[in-house]
Amino acid sequence: MGAHLEEAKIHLAASGEVMARLIKQFEPPRIDPKPPSAYFDTLVSTIISQQLSVKAADTIEARLRGGVNDFSPANVAALPVSEFRLHGISGSKANYIIGIAEAFVDGRLDPLELEAMDDKQITAALTALKGVGPWTAEMFLMFGMGHPDVWSPGDLGLRNAVRSLFGEDIDVLATTETWRPYRTYAALYLWKYSDSTPAPR
Repeated sequence: MGAHLEEAKIHLAASGEVMARLIKQFEPPRIDPKPPSAYFDTLVSTIISQQLSVKAADTIEARLRGGVNDFSPANVAALPVSEFRLHGISGSKANYIIGIAEAFVDGRLDPLELEAMDDKQITAALTALKGVGPWTAEMFLMFGMGHPDVWSPGDLGLRNAVRSLFGEDIDVLATTETWRPYRTYAALYLWKYSDSTPAPR
């Protein structure tokens, strides 16, 4: 995905003044596709990060990985929920992670098959699992597979950033359509903006 960065910047800057300003102000983090062997780890990270800050999610995940030898799908699938709770993960998230691990073990999720699927097929395969909704699938497509044209309409940070920059009455869908085929990059710039903007009191 890093290979698309310059093309994305040109395209997004041409889409309008707001995005052009963000591109001048921020540099998005480099995001590259992860190998299929890392897909399980990426999904676990995404589940842990649901409704948490990046810092909190990273801390909890580090605790979990530090307490588990050989963080493979087979080993994770065999862990009791109490082991996850010990490291600060809720029972519901623990069950989601165990379910994902079981899907990798029994072949319902095959990394090489996922790599060959399109976005809709990947989303369907992932959201068939308990605890994996559209947001989790979208984050996996962005940060796990490095797909350049993914948008997450349910992400609160993105929604707030769009309204803050374009106005409350903006047609979000129509606006995001102008960012194709680089909506992932647009999201990265918007998250950068959101992170730099103090939360209202």
